[in-house]
Amino acid sequence: MQLPKDVYFRVVNIAESYYVLLHRLKEMENSVLNGTARKDGQPRGSGISNTTATRAEKIIEKQAECERKVRAIERAWHILGPLYQEFIRMNFFEHQDARELDFPMSLEEKKEVRAFFLIKLAQNLNEI
Repeated sequence: MQLPKDVYFRVVNIAESYYVLLHRLKEMENSVLNGTARKDGQPRGSGISNTTATRAEKIIEKQAECERKVRAIERAWHILGPLYQEFIRMNFFEHQDARELDFPMSLEEKKEVRAFFLIKLAQNLNEI
């Protein structure tokens, strides 16, 4: 099975962003715990609003989407064997060129592992 180009580029981008997504989740958690609403002393209209609740809803939505991507990556990664996991980690998560990684597998096998991982990731993300 080959992924459509648009799906391929989306899942590659998500896979390569794994560490960024983890960092973003941590930042969101910290902002919820330590954040306060900005106040500049200016009136905000005649209605009563709940900026804390609105802000919390937006953060929760962003967290849910970020967590969905992280879980999808981890599910696709965990079904691989240890050697393939290490290859995927170095290739996607740490952005190292597959041709330059020294693993006991051929370039063709590396391509097959990448393709398998990306297909599983696309399935986990409901892209295919």
